[in-house]
Amino acid sequence: MPDDYIYTVDHIVRDSDMSICCRCPHCQDVIGIEGEEFAEVRGEQYKCRCGGWLEVSSTAVAIRRDGELPANKGIPG
Repeated sequence: MPDDYIYTVDHIVRDSDMSICCRCPHCQDVIGIEGEEFAEVRGEQYKCRCGGWLEVSSTAVAIRRDGELPANKGIPG
């Protein structure tokens, strides 16, 4: 069960079907997020199917299409 902390996501990527994806900081699954452009998803909050909340950083790095998303770190210190 995910905790109540809203984690920040620093990396986003386009999938092969051109949808925007990120890695959930709670469960580490790669999930699709709503938005057509990277600028639309930066700064927005999303809820993963695991129940955890995440926020895409306003400075999130877009990695190359179908690139490997790095694992997310825990709660910042």
